[in-house]
Amino acid sequence: MILSKVRVYLSAGRILLSVIILNILFFSGCFKEKTVSEVTPEELLAHVRILSDDIYEGRGLGSRGIELAANYIEDYFKQFRLLPFFGESYRQSFTLIGIQPDLKATMEIIPPKKSKYQAAINPVLLDEFVVKSEREDCPAEVQGELVYCGYFIQAPERNWDDIKGVDLKGKVLLVEINEPGNYPGGIFDGENMTYYGRWVYKFEKATELGAAGILIIHNDRGATYGWSVVRNSWAKESFFLPEKTRTLYFQGWVTQGLAEKIFEAAGVDRQKLLAEAETPGFTPKPLGLKIKVNQKPTFKQVRGENVAGWLRSLKPEAKDKYIIFSAHYDHLGKDPNLQGDQIYNGAVDNCSATACLLALASYYSQFRGELPANLVFVAVTAEEQNLLGSDYFASHLPIPNSSVLANINFEMTNVWGETEDVYAIGARLSDLDDICRQAAEKLGYQYTPERGGNYGFFFRSDQLSFARHGIPAVWLHEGVVSKGPDKNRVLRKSEEYLKFKYHQVTDEMEDDWDMSGAIQLIRWAREIVNLLGQQEKLPQFKPGSAFQRPVRNE
Repeated sequence: MILSKVRVYLSAGRILLSVIILNILFFSGCFKEKTVSEVTPEELLAHVRILSDDIYEGRGLGSRGIELAANYIEDYFKQFRLLPFFGESYRQSFTLIGIQPDLKATMEIIPPKKSKYQAAINPVLLDEFVVKSEREDCPAEVQGELVYCGYFIQAPERNWDDIKGVDLKGKVLLVEINEPGNYPGGIFDGENMTYYGRWVYKFEKATELGAAGILIIHNDRGATYGWSVVRNSWAKESFFLPEKTRTLYFQGWVTQGLAEKIFEAAGVDRQKLLAEAETPGFTPKPLGLKIKVNQKPTFKQVRGENVAGWLRSLKPEAKDKYIIFSAHYDHLGKDPNLQGDQIYNGAVDNCSATACLLALASYYSQFRGELPANLVFVAVTAEEQNLLGSDYFASHLPIPNSSVLANINFEMTNVWGETEDVYAIGARLSDLDDICRQAAEKLGYQYTPERGGNYGFFFRSDQLSFARHGIPAVWLHEGVVSKGPDKNRVLRKSEEYLKFKYHQVTDEMEDDWDMSGAIQLIRWAREIVNLLGQQEKLPQFKPGSAFQRPVRNE
């Protein structure tokens, strides 16, 4: 039966929300009819239209708007009788700590007294360095000795160790972004960035080794973005999970220009050091310099909520098999400092993907007895804050990691039309590569190698959180050859989006959207699910990847 349901929320006379769920197919028990409701463009557009509306305030952390979005998603799961995934609740609540950086922070690099370089270096905040602390007990001033650590990578599966057992406790580390051999045919994965090249890994490794602080040397190619991106993001509030180990007194970035000044003050040849860092024989190099960082960040607590429901398969062989679909529903909220439009609606990022998640949940609710595996649908929060929602979710699964076959993540799902080809970001790291290929070819799509590996996209969305906990994961992506006469339409539109609308207030619904591209990815995901359900063994990560299957919570 087709239902059109309108729910109205009133909050102290301040807000009127009309939540319209269109084209809902609701089945009351036994599925005697053979007809099956397919996902439609109208269904997807309805979800995007609602979640990207101004009333949701850009779904920023801690806002009234993100709570409304969580309500909408939970209501939808209930409407289609998904089971609550967290005991009796659809919500997984947790605490986030917000950091407001000190925009008057200072840094001083001090040469030794006997050095011929007598003048201290006093770089300019934001122009030459950024810094923050995740320690609420951080003293106003932190001092330490600077040690250059090359690319700062320990990868035993690749026989690579930049540390060589050197004690770095209490030191301040100066490290390169990315990884050695990041060029065609180079060591590691050539131009494709691995997890070891990401700044997240370097901060984690510095924490593990007990460093006092860490500074990453920025360059456009290695970071895959300019200094302005670093400057803008580090000048804003950021968040972290308080349950994570936090030993660093500070972490940050420095420009190449500042790094050159530091090496000059240390009396060392920058190019020679960089050449050494490209070799497996590199060892950390004390620079003979001291560093002082003064800062007084402020902190606040915010509640985060993941929303998840699941469908149980009645097949005996699927009892202990789970597949997790994910998409983040948060975005950047509002910026009161902007003139005119202040709301980051995030229609593509990431309402388009959330729409696919919800549509898949309603689609699969028709097949409870025939599901090839138990299916989990999770809308995660705080993706825009370094994947914190999915990190928490993957760290606190109410099911064993070993029962999860894979994670299929939706991120900025294609709204510009169907393509002749597809690729799966991160599939090359695991057995999912062959499964994704088979599923694509069964649907008549050309399966191509992952594009943009040099940008490290796998490490920049929620699938990473699952991989870090031993679960093979992919981000399903459209290809570059559009169906129809305009072969470049999808590629052209996506490039225009990234240039003019990504993380801008202009990311809103448009009249020329063609949701056949999103439906294409939904159909591909369904074929992947069918193939995963036929697997006798758990999909594994390939040798040489930074991830393994060992289970963390049984």
